[in-house]
Amino acid sequence: MRIGFMLRNLGEQGGIQVYTTNLLGELLALDSPHEFVLLYRDPAFLGAYAGRPRVEEVVVRCPTKLLWDQVAVPWAARRLGLDVIVNPKLSVPLLTGRPTVFTLHGAEQFAVPEVFGRIDRFYTSLMMPVYCRRAGGIISTTHMGVDEIVRYVGADRRKLHPVHEAAHPRFQRLDPAACQEVKARYRLPDRFILFVGGINPLKNFSNLLRAFKDLAGELPHALVAVGFLRWKYARDVALIDELGLGDRVFRTGFVPDEDLPAIYNLAEVLALPSLYEGFGIPILEAMASGCPVVTSRTGCSPEVAGGAAILVDPREVGDIAAGLRQVLVDRELRWSLIERGLVRAAEFSWQRAARESLAVYERVAA
Repeated sequence: MRIGFMLRNLGEQGGIQVYTTNLLGELLALDSPHEFVLLYRDPAFLGAYAGRPRVEEVVVRCPTKLLWDQVAVPWAARRLGLDVIVNPKLSVPLLTGRPTVFTLHGAEQFAVPEVFGRIDRFYTSLMMPVYCRRAGGIISTTHMGVDEIVRYVGADRRKLHPVHEAAHPRFQRLDPAACQEVKARYRLPDRFILFVGGINPLKNFSNLLRAFKDLAGELPHALVAVGFLRWKYARDVALIDELGLGDRVFRTGFVPDEDLPAIYNLAEVLALPSLYEGFGIPILEAMASGCPVVTSRTGCSPEVAGGAAILVDPREVGDIAAGLRQVLVDRELRWSLIERGLVRAAEFSWQRAARESLAVYERVAA
């Protein structure tokens, strides 16, 4: 079987890029008879997987994303003799005449539409039901995600397949001395609460700042925000100074994956009180690194946390502050969360995700 993998999103930042690169790496490492045809829009990625057996890399040129998805890829699929087309990001070609599979990473645009722009909301509400009807298979990254996609999008449950993500093996407990170079390079404080994610209203960074303000007078910790600015971020960034937290909040910007394990090891707690997470890979990255987690009881975070994190109401500032206070003050609770988190993170693997995803591709192609 020749599996075409749409890789227009390579080079982007964020969780879907992490998903794509980790999943693809493990798919190509599996002992399977299938051939993978990697479809790039950007020729700069040619050779990224050179030397892998059963891999063909092809540049499909097209001026716009929509035309690339809906015209260029179907044309390339016919020319290349693909048996199934896979898109790890949110859409499928509609007129390809071949079976298609895509990953729908969450239903946040339906669950909390108010945090997205008008054009995004219109496009998603119009096209996502169409993609779900035309796809032969839809991968959701959680079981709850399956229920949400059926509820909000009206997708056929028989097409939906839950496949969990994971933390990369690089996320593990490290010797404190090994973390000092990263600490010095990013000028990190001695004690800090960690936030990881692109800053946008969905991540609820404003309420995290308000909760941190409540704690700032009683605890010595700083707040370190690792991630880039995504959309509607101006209010979040301005709030740092409005709350008088300019000397207690450190923004690193985007951090390469190779440096993240040390930062998780240095942090005293990960705070991820998002309004909605389709999975929340930082939850598992933190747990695997021995960093306790405070996250939301909404969205898919509780399924991923599996009882190994403190769950809070993301819309209640006092609840976020109370959850963080518990972890930072109660040493017995902290060590319990660390131990449970290490066990929970070990229950997920990208190799299993690759095997389960490949089984979906095979089923749809058949």
